[in-house]
Amino acid sequence: MHTEAIFENIANRIIEEIQKANKSIYIAVAWFTNKIIFEQLLVKAKNGCHIQIILSNDEINKNSSIDFELLEMLNGKVYKIGNGNTELMHNKFCVIDYNTVITGSYNWSYKAENNFENIVVNTNDTSLAEQFVTEFIQIKLKYYPDEVKAESDFPLDKIIKRLEIIKNFIILEDIDDVKTETQKLTEYKFNEDIKLLINAVNYREFTTAMKIIQKFITAYQQLALWNDPEMAGIRLEIKLLENQVNAFDNEKIELEKVLSDFQHRHTLELGNLILEVLKLRKIKYKNREKEAEVEEDYNNYSEQFENEKEKRQLELNEEEKLELKKKFRKATTLCHPDKVNEEQKAEAERIFIELKKAYDEHNIEKVNQILKDLETGNSFLSQADTVTEKEKLITALEKLKEKLKQLEKDIITLKESETFTTITNIIDWDIYFKETKTQLEQELQNLSLELAN
Repeated sequence: MHTEAIFENIANRIIEEIQKANKSIYIAVAWFTNKIIFEQLLVKAKNGCHIQIILSNDEINKNSSIDFELLEMLNGKVYKIGNGNTELMHNKFCVIDYNTVITGSYNWSYKAENNFENIVVNTNDTSLAEQFVTEFIQIKLKYYPDEVKAESDFPLDKIIKRLEIIKNFIILEDIDDVKTETQKLTEYKFNEDIKLLINAVNYREFTTAMKIIQKFITAYQQLALWNDPEMAGIRLEIKLLENQVNAFDNEKIELEKVLSDFQHRHTLELGNLILEVLKLRKIKYKNREKEAEVEEDYNNYSEQFENEKEKRQLELNEEEKLELKKKFRKATTLCHPDKVNEEQKAEAERIFIELKKAYDEHNIEKVNQILKDLETGNSFLSQADTVTEKEKLITALEKLKEKLKQLEKDIITLKESETFTTITNIIDWDIYFKETKTQLEQELQNLSLELAN
């Protein structure tokens, strides 16, 4: 499972995910006016991908330049619901191949490109995908009750039964039967879990295969527990918000890391020069109006310089940095404190702090080890899977909403800050530090000459 928050170039990222689709795409959005995204859907439909869209039945979609009939000519389906004034369709989600869920504030419209919008992309989460497809079908059948509910592109009941059979054959050590039954799942290889299972069996990694089967069945059984429709809705919203909080927190951590990495390099490469300049300024302004100010500048920077020198940060190339980022994000989805129940929160926080420290230090080996331990050890449970009292679930839901609002506010503040804007406008850090070093050396020389005269 992988969760990622996207705040920029959202349409391009949606197109990127659509291009990965093999079997099915379910879309529920209020407004859909982006023709470039729609054209990608037509390409997929021509290649046999089954596409269904739910839209708000209002003037924006009616007056859109998109010809939705083109999709229906390719066996796609478009459902317009509501009357434009009441019963508005405010869902904004997309499910691809029962594997990837895209959701967030972003409508698939050109206007949304100019707003502060976001999406969260959840991949390799069959359980979450199934819940959203179920919601899609319920919305569709409410407004189109005569629609025949076709067999799912990903029939979980049938797949679960097949997995149980495979599991028993592994226990009985009937290897030929294991391979035969596994091959019957080939049509569902678009799902990441099924693909991993087939590969594990082909390579005779039966311990891994058993883990994949058990994980899949456990996720499905959790779905079966959600009987009360209202409780099911609350639990689904909690899981969605947990993933959004995780993704937003990762985004904030990475923005802060840009600032931290820049400051660390700035101090190591230019710190000694800056201190020399500040020393000479102290001499220059001694017994003058700015004496207290330059003294404070020197003391503050000296403290910062010592702190940065004590930081441990390994040198990485660009490829290694990208790998570190991917592994860190993957690990956070397994231990983020806001995604686990109260009983496990303390342990999750301990691991998360250790993980973030390793990330800040560029310690790929440590991040890999934490990720491996999380993947092979006991997994953390969501509040949605363990809490049975509705009031407690509602309380947890409200806390997550507040956390998400605060994180979004923090991210916008960081991105709009003068420091972050300045750093992101630097095209090449190497050139910047080289030029700044030259400027500081010149300033130091000028101060030395001024004080010598």
